[in-house]
Amino acid sequence: MTENSIDLKRLIHTIKDTKNFNANLILDEGCVFETADPKPLVKVINYIINYLNQVAKQPLEISLDLRSTDYLLSLLVYTDQQDLPAVSDQLADALKAYKATLDKIHEKGKYLQFKISFAR
Repeated sequence: MTENSIDLKRLIHTIKDTKNFNANLILDEGCVFETADPKPLVKVINYIINYLNQVAKQPLEISLDLRSTDYLLSLLVYTDQQDLPAVSDQLADALKAYKATLDKIHEKGKYLQFKISFAR
């Protein structure tokens, strides 16, 4: 790993320890990529965690999967809410610098999930 590497597993642990929130983690090893500036990614993940904690009924479920074509970071909460506050449209733009895409899945009254897929 170089100075400009991001280890997503280590980053998630650091954010969890810093923010001290309740979450269940299932994180694969080896999800590492190069970037000049990790700050926008940290801001995006923090934003999503804060957003999910607003509607959560239980601890967050955070998983990181090392897949053949990408790394998939999934942040999920169970919620009985039908309507949710708007999500910033700047998140997807911020993730482009990391060759990442964002999907939001809301099964009304059941769960809310954000999936960030990082191209390898």
